[in-house]
Amino acid sequence: MKALLTLASPDELQILEKPQVCLNGINFDEDFLSALVAKHFTKQRWQVRHRISDAFEIYMRENPSAHRRKFQIVAHHAYRLFLAQLGDIALDEMRHCHITQFRDCLLADGLHPNSVRRHITVLNAMVNMAFKHLDIDRLSPIRGLFIRGEGEPSRTIEPITMELLIKVKAHLLSHPIPSRLAALIQLNTGMRISEPVLARLDDLVLDHDIPHLWVRKNRLTDRKTQASIRCVPLLGVSLQAAKELHRRAVMQKSEWLIPQYASEVGNTSCAATLNKCMSHLNFRTHMFRHAFIDRLKACGDVPVPIAEAITGHGRNVSDFAHYGSVGYTLEQKKAVIERILI
Repeated sequence: MKALLTLASPDELQILEKPQVCLNGINFDEDFLSALVAKHFTKQRWQVRHRISDAFEIYMRENPSAHRRKFQIVAHHAYRLFLAQLGDIALDEMRHCHITQFRDCLLADGLHPNSVRRHITVLNAMVNMAFKHLDIDRLSPIRGLFIRGEGEPSRTIEPITMELLIKVKAHLLSHPIPSRLAALIQLNTGMRISEPVLARLDDLVLDHDIPHLWVRKNRLTDRKTQASIRCVPLLGVSLQAAKELHRRAVMQKSEWLIPQYASEVGNTSCAATLNKCMSHLNFRTHMFRHAFIDRLKACGDVPVPIAEAITGHGRNVSDFAHYGSVGYTLEQKKAVIERILI
């Protein structure tokens, strides 16, 4: 040892004399460890803690649909409800128990479980997007939430008889204003009210052996799934209604099929008008879709994939992507609709 000390330089002697700390068999200088620990705690003290408000800001900035008014309304509503119950909680503190507490508060306030799920879905998307953008490496604490009563209908739908549909059809034809013409398109297509109401004029193809209406994205609407993007043949009174809407739109020099409702909330306004005018028949716009699907099922032999290709349900497969090559043809869809035409 004396020989080593004799050969060492003054600086090397100073290092050898410093107190050492052994961690996992490795010696570390005590001053070095002290500085490292101090730096760690200083960083923790000044580190920004991201909160649910940051998640909301990211969601409203980065989501592709954030410019849509309806999207903004839905997102703001879910966010405000969460803040009212749990405050601006830090994301690293969020646990599954927080979201179950939020769920229980909404249910206690009388909200239907299906509506609770819609709010939860928005919050989950919000948190997942924040974790991605903030490089937070954890799973969303909102995932896998059980909601008792979910899936049960919020409003009981009585069996929709053919007699009722004929009465509704006659009522709509008696005063063919734009909203009622849109409903007549629903009658023999099973479309959602937003699909004819928010269509562009060039989505309606009349100069074809089988007139049809395209359902696809445009400036006013995003389609929730690829399966909803499709073309649907128009027959009977649905075709007559579409032709009349086309005539009126051309006269008004509009790029939209129903210019009166050409806004992001046009479908909501149209639905409200229709529901009011059909209230004496105890009928609502969404019942056209239920009735159309009931008629498809009643046939007993309509393959589910072609039924979904008409109604826009299901397997996230777009007719738009396959039209003219693999997807079901207009002729095939027409043959099915002809069997249930009213």
